[in-house]
Amino acid sequence: MGTLVLDDATIWVGGYDFTGDANQVSVSASVAELDVTTFGSGGFRSRIGGLRDVTAQVAGFWSSGTSGAPDPEMFPDLGVADRVVTVAPDAAEGAVAYMFQGGKFTGQMFGQVGEAVPFSLNMSGSNKAGLVRGQVLKAKGTVSATGAIGTATELGAVASGQFLYATLHVFSAGTTITVVLESDADDTFASATTRATFGPLTTRGGTWAARVAGPVTDTWYRLRVTAATGSFTLAGAAGVGS
Repeated sequence: MGTLVLDDATIWVGGYDFTGDANQVSVSASVAELDVTTFGSGGFRSRIGGLRDVTAQVAGFWSSGTSGAPDPEMFPDLGVADRVVTVAPDAAEGAVAYMFQGGKFTGQMFGQVGEAVPFSLNMSGSNKAGLVRGQVLKAKGTVSATGAIGTATELGAVASGQFLYATLHVFSAGTTITVVLESDADDTFASATTRATFGPLTTRGGTWAARVAGPVTDTWYRLRVTAATGSFTLAGAAGVGS
C-alpha cells in the first residue's frame, strides 16, 4: 500500500461519529523510556520500556444543540472514563482501525474573530486494555434485519498469550438489537463460532466486548445480527492484540 492521503478518516467515540465535524485526528502510542544505565556501561546508556500509554486528539469545527454536535457530546462527558474509541484512516470495511477505551479529559472551544469556530478534544487511555490495532468489519450504516453485516475479514489466528478484541458503536437506536462476533477457518463461515456478543442493545453508545483469550485457530471474522427490532445505525471493528 502506498502513501495515503487522509481525506476520509473515521472517528467514532461512544455513540457519536465525529467524522463530519473534524478535519484533524491523531492517535499516539507511547512507552515510557526508563534509564537503567549502571557502572560498567562502556560509556553508553541502557534503556528499557516502562508503562505504555495511548492518547488521541480530534479537532474541527464547533457546533452546539441538544445532541448530535461536538459541544453536547464533548462538554458534559469531560472526565468520564472508558468511552469506546475507534479511529480508521478511511471509511472502508477492511481498513486499519485503532481501538481503545479512553476518557475525554481536555476540550477547547472558540478562536479568533472572523474564523470558523474551532474545537479540539483530547482523549487518553483509561484502563489496561490499551491500544489495539485491527480492522473495520462494519462501516457506519443502517441495519434493521438479522444476518451477517459488513465484510468478513481475515484478522489471523489468536496465539496463546494474545486476545481477540472488538468494538461496536450504535449511533442511532431503534428498539433492540443483538450482534455477535463470529469466527471460522475460512470465509464461508460454514461452521462459525460465536466469540463475543453485543447486547441486547437499546440505546446509542459504544460497547467494548469482553476480550477473548487465545489460542483461537480460526482466522476469519465477521459481525452478525441475531435479533433486531427497529432500525439502527452502527459500525464495528475487531483486532488481535496482547
